[in-house]
Amino acid sequence: MFNTIDSGAILIQPWEIVVLPFYLLVIYFIANSIKRRKIEQNPLYKYYVWGLFAKITGGIGLAFVYLFVYRGGDTIGYYESSLAMRNLLTSAPADWLINEFGGNTNEHFSLFTWATGYPYPYMYFDPKTYMVIRLVNPLLIFSFNSYIITTVLVDWIAYAGMWRLFIVFSNYYPNRKNLFAIAILFFPSVLFWGSGILKDSITLSCTGWVVYCIYKTFIIKQNRLQYLIILILNLLIIFLVKPYIVFTLFPGSLMWIFANRIAKIQNTVIKIFIIPFILLISIGGGTYALSFLGESMGKFALDKIATTIVVTQNDLKQSYYHGHSFDIGLDDPTPTGLLKKFPAAVLAGLFRPFLWESENAVMLISGIENMLIALLTVIALFYIVRNIPAFFKKLLQEPLLFFSLTFSLFFAFSVGISTSNFGALVRFKIAYLPFFLCSLFILIKRKDDGIEPTESVEAISTE
Repeated sequence: MFNTIDSGAILIQPWEIVVLPFYLLVIYFIANSIKRRKIEQNPLYKYYVWGLFAKITGGIGLAFVYLFVYRGGDTIGYYESSLAMRNLLTSAPADWLINEFGGNTNEHFSLFTWATGYPYPYMYFDPKTYMVIRLVNPLLIFSFNSYIITTVLVDWIAYAGMWRLFIVFSNYYPNRKNLFAIAILFFPSVLFWGSGILKDSITLSCTGWVVYCIYKTFIIKQNRLQYLIILILNLLIIFLVKPYIVFTLFPGSLMWIFANRIAKIQNTVIKIFIIPFILLISIGGGTYALSFLGESMGKFALDKIATTIVVTQNDLKQSYYHGHSFDIGLDDPTPTGLLKKFPAAVLAGLFRPFLWESENAVMLISGIENMLIALLTVIALFYIVRNIPAFFKKLLQEPLLFFSLTFSLFFAFSVGISTSNFGALVRFKIAYLPFFLCSLFILIKRKDDGIEPTESVEAISTE
């Protein structure tokens, strides 16, 4: 007989352990059916089932670490708050609709009872955190309120975005598909921290969808209305969960979208001048959007960003994070002061914690990963320095590389400048880590490099 497993924060019932394999079996048969149907047209689908179950394994691993090692944390808080919402749906559907689609106000919070349970107030009254609860709680209907099975369902849904990100990079650079599979589908920290019931798994998946929809709508122009709607929906979800990601996506996306028009210009000098112009438009447009949105951005509003960075840094240094913190020395939280810290922030965002800064098993794995990423970066820089003009020409000719590199560097800066805790840093960086790794794999030359990506995209664009 099974005994109930007590994590201290949540109970895993024996039936969940018994039923979980059946869920996994159903998912396997569905995924394998998709693979068999697609693989003749697109050989990339040989990775499909492996990638899906790698992600599910990462999510289950994260769930058990939070249950039995951390004995609590965000993912469990999201689940328990979603469970209160699920109970409200059963007992008072009208009240559930109000909380699912209405404002997260004191009046609406009072609709919960001791019978339904209450969402954690710090999650309920934070609109961005509560958005995760809005998205997750309907899945509890299909998981019969199981934490582990809900985690599996979240990972199954989130995998769709990661898979489509893999398709886009592999369509552009078919000779690097094995490396892209490692970067996007199988990289350990991305599998672990980018899975489960967390903001990061949602925003990472939505980012993959955004890239794929840009590719479908503006690059190969296939089913444009359909993918434009999906693009807007995913941008909206990202904006409601982590709004700053939208603005890190903005500059490179514009460059990618306008790349075909730029490629038709024969004069190289004009091309070189156009790129900074587009970047200025992107930065100006992003700044205007931040200003226009104002209060709806909350602590990410333009006039509050510097304060947010300082407050976040100070919070992440507190004792309840067990001392796993660092400091890049941000003494001047003004735009000029932030720019002065750009190199240190990017270095931290991409390569820390260093191997010697690892204080536990999780940090040690991250330290090893970061050492390998640093080695790949050095190799890529070697190729760049050997022929700097060829590097800029490559950026002009290969807009996906430009997009991927600018997105990962801007994001690394924003994370490095605002994060002073290694535990948080390891989580936050998975949003751009696949893009940075893919950029490195593109920059590092290989003997089997074949046709140019601009020639290969439409040839193998089959989903």
